[in-house]
Amino acid sequence: MKEAEEYYGMLDKWMQYYGMEPLGTEPNWLFDKAYRRSRFEAAKFGQSNTYAFAKYSETPDINKFQQFSIECFNYAMSLPKGMPVGLGATVVVYPCFLVNRITNELAGFVKNYLNKHYASFEFPGILDMFSKEVYYYPSTPMWGALYYNGFRSEFYRMFSVRAWSEVAKSLK
Repeated sequence: MKEAEEYYGMLDKWMQYYGMEPLGTEPNWLFDKAYRRSRFEAAKFGQSNTYAFAKYSETPDINKFQQFSIECFNYAMSLPKGMPVGLGATVVVYPCFLVNRITNELAGFVKNYLNKHYASFEFPGILDMFSKEVYYYPSTPMWGALYYNGFRSEFYRMFSVRAWSEVAKSLK
């Protein structure tokens, strides 16, 4: 858990760098860290409400990962956002599941996990704390052609230790 605590210390700074602010809730059974950003984005046709959640799990498990992703999405959808979703607003949710070492089964699952929602997006991923690799849905569904490259890029930038190193080098 020490690695996860160190990671969370860095995560707070990087989320701030990417315009995310702490959600203002205490860590709980659902997540260890939660962030949000709300801004106008023409590419998303209005108000874009982005939420990011992180949860460390000592045991990598498909059911825990899937439950975490779904519940983070449902929680984000329950928060007040201003404009109605689909009528001037979108919601993007990035649940990041942290594990010590990802299993082949879990890596295969996340690469095929896709939940479709109306005017909102659930884009979960996994950070392997040992290898520092991030895993997420690598393809682009036909209905998500406008967004999925951006989701992959944003998830990588927000949660990947390697991405943080790349950015830090470019800032020197």
